[in-house]
Amino acid sequence: MARSFILYSALLAMKVAAQTSSPYTDAKTGISFNGFKHASGYTFGIALPETPTTDFIGQIVAPVGTAGGWAGFTMGQSMSGSLAVVAWPNGDEVVSSFRKASGYTSPPVTTGDFTMTPIPSGTFINDTAFSYTFLCSKCLGTNGLVLSATTNVLGWAYSTDAITTPASASSALTYHAAGFGGFGLTVADAKSANYATWAAMAVASNSTTTPGGNSTTPVGGGSSTNTTATVSNSTYDYIVAGAGAAGIIVAERLVESGASVLLLERGGSSLAFTGNDATLPWNSSVTMYDVPGVDYYLSTVGSPAYCTDTADQAGCLLGGGTMVNAMMFVRPQARDFDAKWPAGWKWADVSAAADRLYERNPGQTYGSVDGVRHNNEAFEVVSQFLLGNGWSHTDAIEKPNDKIDAFSYPPWSLKDGLRSGPVRTYLPLAQAKSNFKLMLDTKVIRAVRSGSTISGVETETSTGERVIYNVKAGGRVVLASGSMSTPRILFNSGIGPAAQIQTVADGTSSVTLPDKADWIDLPVGAEIKDHPIFTLKFKTSVAMPSLATSQFTSPNDTSSDLFAQGSGILAQSGQRLSFWTSVNTTSGKEVFIQGTCNGPANNTVQMKIYLTHGLTSTGSLGITADGATELTSDPWLKTDDDIEAATMFMDRLLTMTRQPNSTLTFLSAGDVTGSNVTGTDLIKNHVTGAHYVGTAKMGTKGDAGVVVDTDTKVYGTDNLFVVDASMHPDLPTGNTQAIVMVAAEAAAARILALPTTSTANTTTTDPTTPTSSILPVGTDLAVTSALPSGTGIAAPISSSADVSSTVSPLASSGAAVSSVAPAVSSEAPAPSSPSEATPSPSPATTTTQAIPTATPSPASGTIGQYGRCGGLGYEGTGACANGWVCKKQNEYYSQCVAPSKKRHVPKGPDSIQDEDRTWERASFLDLY
Repeated sequence: MARSFILYSALLAMKVAAQTSSPYTDAKTGISFNGFKHASGYTFGIALPETPTTDFIGQIVAPVGTAGGWAGFTMGQSMSGSLAVVAWPNGDEVVSSFRKASGYTSPPVTTGDFTMTPIPSGTFINDTAFSYTFLCSKCLGTNGLVLSATTNVLGWAYSTDAITTPASASSALTYHAAGFGGFGLTVADAKSANYATWAAMAVASNSTTTPGGNSTTPVGGGSSTNTTATVSNSTYDYIVAGAGAAGIIVAERLVESGASVLLLERGGSSLAFTGNDATLPWNSSVTMYDVPGVDYYLSTVGSPAYCTDTADQAGCLLGGGTMVNAMMFVRPQARDFDAKWPAGWKWADVSAAADRLYERNPGQTYGSVDGVRHNNEAFEVVSQFLLGNGWSHTDAIEKPNDKIDAFSYPPWSLKDGLRSGPVRTYLPLAQAKSNFKLMLDTKVIRAVRSGSTISGVETETSTGERVIYNVKAGGRVVLASGSMSTPRILFNSGIGPAAQIQTVADGTSSVTLPDKADWIDLPVGAEIKDHPIFTLKFKTSVAMPSLATSQFTSPNDTSSDLFAQGSGILAQSGQRLSFWTSVNTTSGKEVFIQGTCNGPANNTVQMKIYLTHGLTSTGSLGITADGATELTSDPWLKTDDDIEAATMFMDRLLTMTRQPNSTLTFLSAGDVTGSNVTGTDLIKNHVTGAHYVGTAKMGTKGDAGVVVDTDTKVYGTDNLFVVDASMHPDLPTGNTQAIVMVAAEAAAARILALPTTSTANTTTTDPTTPTSSILPVGTDLAVTSALPSGTGIAAPISSSADVSSTVSPLASSGAAVSSVAPAVSSEAPAPSSPSEATPSPSPATTTTQAIPTATPSPASGTIGQYGRCGGLGYEGTGACANGWVCKKQNEYYSQCVAPSKKRHVPKGPDSIQDEDRTWERASFLDLY
């Protein structure tokens, strides 16, 4: 998803970083503005009357020409919930609209009593730029720009990438890769006695004008303008829509059963080994998604593949959210399932599925394989703070049920210094089978439905071509597109509240709906939940240095060399400590809290406090006329219990900081500062956790928000399933990716255990005869343009083994799966570092762990790979073995390292044994 320019996290503290406006006079209109001019050519100006009341005049000028793009600004310091204006060229006119967002997404159109009226002399388009000058009526006040007595902080952004539907004022926006930031607006310099004369220049446009802005008449409309779709001549036992945290796992387990599986992903490749050639300048074998240390800086290093049509942040690429998140892998505690999941889905029921997941994707509480916790000062400071208040140090991987007054090194989905997840740990296993096919850049529009039966899915390629892929008789379709996109597919399939389906019918997304009599009335999107996050900063009582952003985005030779060995700051994610506890409200509700900590600035600790399992607030999700999902009501802090729970913990945290000898002193929470603040003050500002669940809940039909049964099948259908966070009936105690993977493992077992209605999933008993589920070769000519070339992804890896030999125990019993080795190792890696003693009371730069290192001792006049070869106090002799070079790390330590910075990242197994199809182990050192 394209992150909303008004919510981008780097702008949350713009008051500190913003540049200052300066007066200028527009040559075409003669209006004197006070505004901000960027070196790129972006300009925003504002003019006010001497006594401001409700209106102002605005001007946006941007280096966005006829090739496409957009520009805009926000009207508030707080990015969340601020009113914004965006505009872009479309032919010979400028299209504009008001926007407001609550998450990291393309902000949806918002309406109110505010309006925009263009000033023609200041509105124009040429080949290289456009200008939009307008009167913004009723834009001053609580719903828009609240003027301060002196200076306001506003945000700005623009993109030179063409938007989705430039003729529509509600079009999704592209990511603001061309530029963004904040600026301080001095109010006095914007006032003028000539304001009334200038405001009179505003003239309503000839195109349709709405309170949401100046827009053109919507183009097309619903099912009456459907795009013609071709039909592929390949059919499959299973089609899985979405190759994210859940989709890859369920697809791989279905493949193990011998069934033919088509896995569709709307985005492109992600990790380098999947065919993504957007590698980094300092290491040509990895992309930004591979590198743990870059996960906080994806938008600085490149243009992340965020979706543009979802209500909040989602990854539109192979791996989905597992490729764009901050890698937190919080194994669910037992009560995460036991509290609200239905019978058959309690922890006792799903623990075997969790074991299967953890065998392949265990997570770990360390990053750097050299055994050193780099840049660890924040952990030392915060751990002493928590220990001094009676908290205990645990290991979040080994002891997932320790969630009361406990802290841990952060649990990450990381292995060998690289981002892990199903793309590494499951996908290569599926690709090794001839009954599996992955198609990238292929967006699922709808399930093709006749009554209760799903015959296939309609897709759209990156070039706009529509293609239908069908399942075999008795085949099944699994939606795994995430809690923001699976509802879109359901709405487009005539499943959901009638009002949302009618929006599709009346809209512009060219969707063929079933007859109205066949619409299935289910509460899709009616019970969405999310973790709200409160960001707090604290001053440390001891010196605590911080690393500059450039050390992650443009690493020096030392850091890049260490990363090539799986070590250093780039082999770690951004958090330095995680903690958990709970509070009990006066009504008897227990609500859990998660915190993640790091050190973003010298002598400063930042805590992100999440309200998690046990919260009771819900919101709702709907769809727009152009096919994007949107929050129709917010899911955060809607109940007294949630407000009380958040306040209670904040009061406790403040009390802890006020104890004698506390290592932390409260600094700020957004714009809240001061020494006498209360918990009520600290929860005034919150942002989305983008951990949405429940948009197609599992449970008993008729219960609030319930869409699927305990086999994950959509009520009212014969063969449509949902396996992603949409079906989760409750929020977990921590970040959602781990529990989504556990549930996907469990769901795959339940789906495979269902009786079949045809012979589509049976395998041949003749080892010389291919089964019916082997994919035809070279038949999908209609969509070859959507597939990347030269990546090995579009076509399945050939196999000499018969499919009948690959049937999983899941196919017959739904019981625990027999062990299948991870793609890189035939034995499950240790999930976490060895048990550790209580942290030392004195802060230290690094903490050494007893993790196996790759440094052999010198022998026979040579020094092994990664061995010490110099530095103060070094008394050894000899040269580095195997052509490696002695690299100075600092004045005390030099190390034998590979002569090239290029890191050879594993694609999966080293080889596949023809007889038993097991993976051979590739050790970490074998990679160099």
